[in-house]
Amino acid sequence: MIAYFDTQAFDHVYKKIGCTSADIANLRKAIYGRELSIRLSVHTLDEILLGRKVSPQAFAAQIKLTLSLASSRTLIKPCGQLLLDDLRAYAARGEADRPFLPGDMQNAVADGIAALIESDGEEMEDDFLAVLDQAQREKQRFFTMLEEARRAVDALSRPASGWATFDQYLDVAALPVLGALAEQAGVSDPCRERGLHGLLEIKSVRMSLGAALTASFAQAITEAVNSSTFHHAVSAATVAETYVSDSAANRELLVHMPIEGLNVTSLPEFLKRL
Repeated sequence: MIAYFDTQAFDHVYKKIGCTSADIANLRKAIYGRELSIRLSVHTLDEILLGRKVSPQAFAAQIKLTLSLASSRTLIKPCGQLLLDDLRAYAARGEADRPFLPGDMQNAVADGIAALIESDGEEMEDDFLAVLDQAQREKQRFFTMLEEARRAVDALSRPASGWATFDQYLDVAALPVLGALAEQAGVSDPCRERGLHGLLEIKSVRMSLGAALTASFAQAITEAVNSSTFHHAVSAATVAETYVSDSAANRELLVHMPIEGLNVTSLPEFLKRL
């Protein structure tokens, strides 16, 4: 099984929130027995290492634990880059792009992690910091893209009684949002020639569509939704069979926009099934 843990799930493992030492031992056993592989996003590293008010030793310890469970050798691209690359690959070839970091960035991360651990969290190499900074910028670009795409549905007429269900909203809003995403990637015409509906088969695009519409649907019915971690759902959709998240909003997103072959569960439920 291939699983994706978001940053909160790794954080809960580290702090033993919703799990025990025995649960973690069983998790390691499944990994070492090759029954389970956990994929890691570069966003997990940037969210652990940047902007956190903890001691260098504390985040070095958390990185060590995280890397004992998930390999850093095939890191998933930042979500903004992931989405744009997949849109452009669909326009050019009708398929998704490779989801992992290019070699130079991967090497910078590997060297940076080694230096960080060796120095017990005291040293952050410049090339490693540059990758983490870029990941944060790409995350912001991803959410900016979603916000721009949501504007494509502002002009749509909505029923006087409002949207009855998310599926009703999706039927009306999907194509305008997909068109807006393709336009932002600079590939509107070739995507339209291939067919915007085909973008729904590209997992990162399908999940991004769900992220854009779930948030705007919630606003339309005055319901609060914390969409700040939707980028992890996009990463999970591209590489995993199981997405482990303790965010109710992320689990609801997968209900609205199911991905074939991808299940979503909380950390406690996942650990019980091992």
